[in-house]
Amino acid sequence: MEPIDIKSKHVLIVDDEASLRTLVRANLEVDGFNVSEAVDGIEAMKMIKKSLPDLILLDIMMPGKDGIEVLEELAADDRLNRIPVILLTAKGELEDLEKGAALGARGHITKPFDPEQMVRTVKAALGIMRL
Repeated sequence: MEPIDIKSKHVLIVDDEASLRTLVRANLEVDGFNVSEAVDGIEAMKMIKKSLPDLILLDIMMPGKDGIEVLEELAADDRLNRIPVILLTAKGELEDLEKGAALGARGHITKPFDPEQMVRTVKAALGIMRL
């Protein structure tokens, strides 16, 4: 099996908190990932349709179009529904996590989170390593 080139892997971070996007971006870029950011679901869908990411880190609670609405849109599109999505969640959003799983989310990361564990979760979702 050939090693996966992390630099060729594009991760889209979708979160309305600038400080969280900065933290996630920094940790993924240190590991060699190509990272882009969207501030809400509306911007994310425009970016996704323009250039398919290899993985999406998606906040659930955002203004405009929330993470569940983004997942619904992804799930309904045969071109987009295979993109792995990991939900970024605050504690206590169990109902949203269940909806997310039903719509195809590959897992979740609860805020606040350990940055190293977040990177391992991303790598595992992309098949780069096991958790």
